Amino acid sequence: MRRRGTWWAWAVPVAVAAVTTAWRLGAKPLWRDEVYTLATAVRDYDVMLRGLRVTDAGLGLWYAAVHPWVQLSTSTLWLRLPGAAATVATAALTALVARRLAGPGAGAVAGVLAVLTPVVVTHSQEARPYPVITACVAATAYGLLRDRAEPRRRWLLLWAGAGTAAAGLHVLTGAPVVAALLAVALVAPGRCRRRRVVGGGLPAAAVTLGMVVAGLSQAPGRIGPDFPLLERTAGLWTSYAGSAPALVGLLGLAVAGAAALRHDPPALALVLAGVLAPVAGVVGAAAAGQLFEARYTTAAAPAGLAAAGAVVALTVAGQVPHLVTERERPWVGDDVRCATGALAAGARPGDALVALGNTTRPMLRASLPRGVPADDVLLAVDPARSVSIGGDELPEADRTPALAGAERVWLVGVRLHDPWPVAFPASLRAVQAGRAQTSGRDCGDLRVELWTAPGPARTPAG
Repeated sequence: MRRRGTWWAWAVPVAVAAVTTAWRLGAKPLWRDEVYTLATAVRDYDVMLRGLRVTDAGLGLWYAAVHPWVQLSTSTLWLRLPGAAATVATAALTALVARRLAGPGAGAVAGVLAVLTPVVVTHSQEARPYPVITACVAATAYGLLRDRAEPRRRWLLLWAGAGTAAAGLHVLTGAPVVAALLAVALVAPGRCRRRRVVGGGLPAAAVTLGMVVAGLSQAPGRIGPDFPLLERTAGLWTSYAGSAPALVGLLGLAVAGAAALRHDPPALALVLAGVLAPVAGVVGAAAAGQLFEARYTTAAAPAGLAAAGAVVALTVAGQVPHLVTERERPWVGDDVRCATGALAAGARPGDALVALGNTTRPMLRASLPRGVPADDVLLAVDPARSVSIGGDELPEADRTPALAGAERVWLVGVRLHDPWPVAFPASLRAVQAGRAQTSGRDCGDLRVELWTAPGPARTPAG
């Protein structure tokens, strides 16, 4: 079906996406996952590969793709630009999908709501793969719809390439929804033959298998048996609605969308697959002891449809406050400026610094003013030459002796699900030996503590 004179159906969402994503795009400092992107992607491919053999292999394709990008610049704005551009593309592609399914009005509404979805707003300005994956999922759905109605090589290349990219960039985010979309296309291929769907889906299947193997080999037992899976799953609604009125509006839109597609079961199944598969994927991963993060379900966002204006207004009214709050926040997760400010204000000559967490040291280095008198005494191999992006530290048995001469030790670390005595026992014991905590400050998900030995400073060992 040809659509003439309905360019506004995608132009309006694109304009909304461009404005809301560009707002304060480079204003916040990089948080720990973005630091991981930068610190890994700047490495040469051989060094990057050595590190990925140890951790985060499931995001290897993302780091490899970003590597050429960071050769041009490592500024915060530049690092976040691909995600911002991908969010604008998501708005356009979501609108095109909904326009084909339910008309131009549905396209405009779906495109706008996709980029106002809280989980998309939260991660659209990050130097991480989630916005790119979401755009790839929307491109997969659009390509499948076009190929189903009128098989062409360009549509096959679009959905096969976008699906493979979505699966390869993050197996928990992209692979479930791509698999669900291909399953729907396989059951109801339209004018597209089933063998075409199978052939086009093989690259995505192969990449998914490789990423699953790599991820499972590095992430066993990340979630304990006491993890509140049901409660956290029920709480996912806030990632899409942001408020109770918005949830009511989204449910109303879902009912209206289902009614609009009741005479086209394959199209309805495609929408349902796009909504449910990412959630099912992350819940299944958590049930298997891996990871549970709301951001892994961002790929569900492009699946919205449209309905009456009152319902749309109710939804937008519930989502916009989240957008404003998210954009005006001065930091994401880790308040690095707060942590480095505390160090700069309180450090004295002879102080030692201990960093807990793989990304803590790179974050501090990026923001700490020059000349702060805190010696990183546990660092054995600089991050630029080590396998770990946080640098290689002294063996556990050597950490307490290395700190023996320091009267004052600054402890800076990332607060994780596990407490520090469980996550970082060796470094924590070395800091606490003969010292008492004299101050502590929470800076978002970072914490800064000062541990001081009583009496005069001891003579450094050796």
